[in-house]
Amino acid sequence: MRSAHPWIPNDDEKIIEEMLKTIGINDPMELFSDIPREFLLNRKLKVGRGIPLSSISIEREMASSLMDVEDIPLYRIFAGGPVAPHYTHPVVDAIISRGEILTAYTPYQPEVSQGLLKMLFEYQSAMAVLYGVEIVNAGMYDGATALAEASLMSVRVKKNKKILVPSTLFEEYKSVLKTYFQGHEISYVEYSFDEETGEINSEELSKIRNEKGAGVIVDYPSNTGEVRKTTAEIIQEAHNANSIAIAFSDPSSLGILAPPGDLGVDIVVGEGQSLGLPLYGGGMLLGILGIRNDRELLRNLPGRLIGETVDADGNIGYAMILQSREQHIRREKATSNITTGASLNAIAALVSLALKGSRGLRKEGSKILELTEELKKKLSENGLEIIHPRALHYKNIAFRFPSGKDSKKIFMRMVKERSIIPFSMTVQGGISCATEVHEREDIEIFGASLREVLSNGI
Repeated sequence: MRSAHPWIPNDDEKIIEEMLKTIGINDPMELFSDIPREFLLNRKLKVGRGIPLSSISIEREMASSLMDVEDIPLYRIFAGGPVAPHYTHPVVDAIISRGEILTAYTPYQPEVSQGLLKMLFEYQSAMAVLYGVEIVNAGMYDGATALAEASLMSVRVKKNKKILVPSTLFEEYKSVLKTYFQGHEISYVEYSFDEETGEINSEELSKIRNEKGAGVIVDYPSNTGEVRKTTAEIIQEAHNANSIAIAFSDPSSLGILAPPGDLGVDIVVGEGQSLGLPLYGGGMLLGILGIRNDRELLRNLPGRLIGETVDADGNIGYAMILQSREQHIRREKATSNITTGASLNAIAALVSLALKGSRGLRKEGSKILELTEELKKKLSENGLEIIHPRALHYKNIAFRFPSGKDSKKIFMRMVKERSIIPFSMTVQGGISCATEVHEREDIEIFGASLREVLSNGI
């Protein structure tokens, strides 16, 4: 006899039997017949109270749990990585809360919604200027999937199943790439950097040249924060190997760094969360994907492009001018599985960018750069081993914990006793960050709190 689902009231043997009879199958597992058996979980998840709960009971249960959670302010969050604390201006929320924007799903006949298309056109234009390329699409799910789609583009264009990836790429992104590559049988090759400076050396440059991948991913600045002087050399070496150079760049850094397009990359990718989107518990996010004006790259660009045109009377109008092969044709012929844009977040990023302007973006980037160096000093003073310590860091700083120190206990004590979320845990240790939401006094409080917690013998 199957036990009932702990959270879903309708998870009852009799109800399930009636539902199966109605749809003409004998077992719920028949609904998952496309999934290989080795990936199926043949037991119920150990969650909940072990008994079915009504909706109101679930709400009371959740409300009770949340009462124990302290609301930590944004400026006490130092956890770095793909998602980090950034300020959302009230104007952004006010605009995207308007009814005509809040449901910004592209209609199946998109031209009926001229206002939405105009906003997406303006988003594409703003991102193209920021990244220094001619073409940016209307948005992807997030930075990780946009990077995977960029890699698949290079494989299709070069007809070569190998991608070179920097060792400093976010671990989460590496996992997404490997998942995407698995079905396409694409080889994943890492290249690394000098332990002290974070710069690439001649041996690793030779590796890029000799491996001759379809694409070479360059994180600029590095996902672990290093602002490399040798980025242009990596891009040049990728081109020497007849590879497509793919730059992953945090858009918040592009007020103070040269646009990656100006460095000669072929494809640009970014995560738009740093343009003032909330943390959202790790998502929803915004993937930025653009290309230089190249016919082959354009033919393989996933997602959608919105263009400006004029009607028969000469009035300006907007139209969907390109969309990747996706749900409208046979799936086996599709070049991308992106079927839904992140239009609401694209519009939010556009509004945020318009509010900052080029001057505001530059000012914000300079502040982040300055505070990141302050944060690095505090981490180092407390005995944490900075990875690539001689590099200039922007926003993120990766580090290792001293031998014998328990990172989980440090994290929990910082949260419970100091109301500070100090870092994101990684395979190597942790990543902390400084952003525009922090001030010098916040960095001081972080350093003092970390010192006191570490001195208590963890």
